[in-house]
Amino acid sequence: MNIGVIGPGRVGTGLAQLLSERGYRVRAVAGRNPAGANKLAAGLPDCEAVTPQGVADTCELVFITTPDGAIASVAQDVNWLPGQGVIHCSGALPAAALAVVTARGALPGAFHPLQTLPDVQAALANLPGSFIAIEAEEPLLGRLAEIASTLGCRWGYISPEARPAYHAAAVLVSNYTVALAHAGTELWQALGKSEAEALHALLPLLRGTVRNLDRLGPAQALTGPVARGDWTTVAENLQAIAGIAPQHALTYAALALAMIYNDLTLADNENAPGGTHAGAGRDEMEQELRSFVSATLNNRGTP
Repeated sequence: MNIGVIGPGRVGTGLAQLLSERGYRVRAVAGRNPAGANKLAAGLPDCEAVTPQGVADTCELVFITTPDGAIASVAQDVNWLPGQGVIHCSGALPAAALAVVTARGALPGAFHPLQTLPDVQAALANLPGSFIAIEAEEPLLGRLAEIASTLGCRWGYISPEARPAYHAAAVLVSNYTVALAHAGTELWQALGKSEAEALHALLPLLRGTVRNLDRLGPAQALTGPVARGDWTTVAENLQAIAGIAPQHALTYAALALAMIYNDLTLADNENAPGGTHAGAGRDEMEQELRSFVSATLNNRGTP
């Protein structure tokens, strides 16, 4: 089976190289930037850089790994063949984003690696072992499941209706973690430390958190002042952030409030500071956080 890739960026290049390493024949690649397509093709056996139509004319299975906004237009501009598999790698879009290929007799599908891929090196290192969200009908579903397994990945079917929630979960866990790490490093820099020093100190904490999540699950892995019902420390934290890096105070307050709303607290537990009376402190803290978030949002952009 000949496989083609349209869009030799981070995902496309990493996927093509891994497929080739695992014994698949990646026969043709195409991209908006000819240099990128030529570079990828040159590194793969028996592969050539062609036009998108050339990929479709050559390959039984074609992965469109362009940015989400270009997927539909790329599919529209190609004359697909009956029975041909055409797959996008978007996490947010359903397979129906390729409706045009269905009208031409091809088989649409979605194949999304649930992984962060900031560059090609990360794609090669991180893809094996990741979860792949697949949406397709047979016989394409079976082909994609086989590819996922061959890449060393776990896979599951994600329906079109579930895709927004699936993608939101990925954003929360991956993208927002990076945003929080950025906030943490900026707090350290406000104390006179460099970003490198901050990362050197904070990354082991993050790695330990991930290990705890893997071993214990979210509820048991959670630590910290909100989980303990230590509202004095929460207030002191917020005051400190507002004083040295106010751009991150809203983030702290909003997440603390979210933890309270989701009952991620031991405020009614005898192990919490204040014992079983800490619930009243939680209510007061909730009101204080709500007021802070509301005031911050209302004042945003004012002198």
